[in-house]
Amino acid sequence: MGLVLATSFQVSPWQSALCLFEMLGKVLAALAPLFVGIFAAGALERDLGRMLFAAVALVGSTAANTALQAVGVNARVRQMEVVGHTFDARIADLTARIPTLDHLESARYLDKLQILRENENTLGGALNTLLNTANTAAYGISVLLVAVTADPRLLILIAVGAVRLITANWSMQWEKAAEEDSAAPGRLTRHLIDLAISPSGGAETRVFSRQGELRERIGLAAISWRRPAVRSADRNAALALTNSGLFFATAVILLLWITHDVIAGTVSVQSLVVAVAVLQALQNVSSSFVSAIGGITKAGRNCARFVWLRDHADEVDAAHAGRKQPPDRLYDGIRIERLSHRYGDSGRNSLTAVSLDLPAGSVVAIVGENGAGKSTLVKLLAGLYRPTYGCILVDGRDLDEIDLTAWRSRMSAAFQDHTNFEFTAQRSVGLGDVDVLDDSERVRQALHDGAADDVVTALPDGLTTQLGTTWAGGVDLSGGQWQRLAIARGMMRLSPLLLVLDEPTAALDATTEHSLFERYAAAGREAGRHGGVTLLVTHRFSTAAAADLVVVLDEGRVIEVGSHAELIASKGHYATLYELQARAYR
Repeated sequence: MGLVLATSFQVSPWQSALCLFEMLGKVLAALAPLFVGIFAAGALERDLGRMLFAAVALVGSTAANTALQAVGVNARVRQMEVVGHTFDARIADLTARIPTLDHLESARYLDKLQILRENENTLGGALNTLLNTANTAAYGISVLLVAVTADPRLLILIAVGAVRLITANWSMQWEKAAEEDSAAPGRLTRHLIDLAISPSGGAETRVFSRQGELRERIGLAAISWRRPAVRSADRNAALALTNSGLFFATAVILLLWITHDVIAGTVSVQSLVVAVAVLQALQNVSSSFVSAIGGITKAGRNCARFVWLRDHADEVDAAHAGRKQPPDRLYDGIRIERLSHRYGDSGRNSLTAVSLDLPAGSVVAIVGENGAGKSTLVKLLAGLYRPTYGCILVDGRDLDEIDLTAWRSRMSAAFQDHTNFEFTAQRSVGLGDVDVLDDSERVRQALHDGAADDVVTALPDGLTTQLGTTWAGGVDLSGGQWQRLAIARGMMRLSPLLLVLDEPTAALDATTEHSLFERYAAAGREAGRHGGVTLLVTHRFSTAAAADLVVVLDEGRVIEVGSHAELIASKGHYATLYELQARAYR
């Protein structure tokens, strides 16, 4: 809770202070039953002075309470929005600043993040919960003092209310269990809904006539998602009904007892009037405290999850602190020593004991069938994942000792699973080097290097064309056109130490593919002048034939290494696959 208060005072100290005015108003509101009792006693005794005092005090406290509430509530609502936005921004920043992607492959991490996302409003409302709790405490203490002043027997009701506070712990346990049980079904529900409403997913479900089945699965997943919360709500409702019944039964008995004493003359009418007036206030205090405990506990759980995310990001930052800068150019190249990697909680390695030398200035082709581990190797070289075992040496220096942000600033890539950036064409390509994001000449050169000139030429407004039909005036592109823009984006950086082209021609036609190969060779030679390594991941062997070195992967292991001519001559796995593919083009 200290985190919430500190955040509140950091973003707006004055508005945070104004929130306390509401608490003062609550104290004044709690005195109303006392003034009503004094007025009633004055009326019975025909004491005009006492009646006048009670009336003025009641009207004055009500007016002051209204004014204080107006200031305090307005400040609280404003501050709640600001604090909520601050936490949302911090969650986005923390998630995005983690330099690796390992955490996004972990089901445990994603379940925690799902709960955190579902309860983002709770983080924003944590300040509101704290202030409401403080207001409830101030109001409750004032009501208790008034109740004890009226008749000490009303303490019995306070004891009954305490029972409700004790049982509130059950509610918290039920809610926590519901959140954890619903995390995985919640992720599944969102995934299925995305399939139903996204253009690509929607096309396949309609072609294969699976709309009905998808709707059914969404319904079942949603039921599994919300069932724990409904079950928790039912239990809480039953518990609240039981507590309320106990409270009001006790209240009736106490009122009858006090009324009997008033008739007997041992208790004043003022005490009876105050007791009647304070009963509802006591019930409100009990309910408010239960709600406050629930709110604080839930906010505390989500603050703890936020702290977990922050600590995880800080831990990663600390692990990368003090790292060295990458070299200005490569002299020896990149060496991979017994590299192994396993995704998340997977039971098997995607790469096992891979050892390679990627000489400076070389063009290296990585070939293999689907699932061989090609893309995993690329992402390890980019520092997107940390090796499970082994290491990557950049001119003899462990990549784990190099600042990853600086390393990535010296590399460029076009990934197979590229992103379709729905900006203007200029910026969609220019993102490959944000330092020259709006440099049209540099973007045009990258388009030429990536054989994507004709893609932009065909656009109605050239580089200023908005891409994506989900935006006003936006233009849609084919899969091949999006991929060519992604390749051009990878050509934006000049003289990278590592240029990665991961299955860059998967969605392209043969003519465009041939044009690209020529440009790849040129890009490789340009990078080679600075010792850069060009890494081409492909399943098309016509590309591999032009490489200086060919690496063949199979089931996560290196099975062959050599030039195209050497591997053909050895008549091994590569030669067999090359011949099979060559037949298809004859």
